[in-house]
Amino acid sequence: MTITADQIAEYLQDHLDFFEQHPELVRELKLPTDSGDAISLVEFQLRKLRDHIRQLEKENDHMIETARINSVLFEKTRSLVLSLLDARDLADLAIVLDEKLANGFDIPVVRLLLSDQFNIVDGLSLIQAVKAESLEEGGKLAQTVSDKAPSIGRLTRDRRTALFGEDADTIESSATLALVRGHTYGLLALGHPDPAHFQSNQDTLFLDHIGEALALILPRLLDKAK
Repeated sequence: MTITADQIAEYLQDHLDFFEQHPELVRELKLPTDSGDAISLVEFQLRKLRDHIRQLEKENDHMIETARINSVLFEKTRSLVLSLLDARDLADLAIVLDEKLANGFDIPVVRLLLSDQFNIVDGLSLIQAVKAESLEEGGKLAQTVSDKAPSIGRLTRDRRTALFGEDADTIESSATLALVRGHTYGLLALGHPDPAHFQSNQDTLFLDHIGEALALILPRLLDKAK
């Protein structure tokens, strides 16, 4: 009667302590490697264990680095939100966006585009008025405003121009946040020359917090601007 390899494998599967009972076989077993050289089962297991440990170390390093980055982002976001809540008027808000968002997060182009149905004075750094109809259904910025989540990634030339104007040609990736809280106030547009800076698969938690804080304070600031 010929015993097949599958039968041997099945037997070993059912008797996992087989080599504990026959340690002399472990020393004799030889396994091929990618290089073609045969090694003992013990050495093979050690190599696998070392590879597994190295993989775990890489994953641990990645988790530590991710936690560090998230901690930095959290502190920057916290500082930004607190400063936004302290803003007394749109001029204060423009300063906060410049210092805490543009400089703090290293984002070269920041635009707060607010509906012109509000009294938006000229000359405010980073804050511009846009036609109210552009934010309404059928308008050139309507899709951005209607999106519930931040829109992240690459943009068409027309969309870049609508958002960033004369800076459009320098933008390779962007994030836009609709500012809606019972009313459409406008949107926040962030632009970066690095195509990989804003990617469609990245986490939007911190952007969500920033958008929510802006939508919360805008009614008060716009009421003062009347």
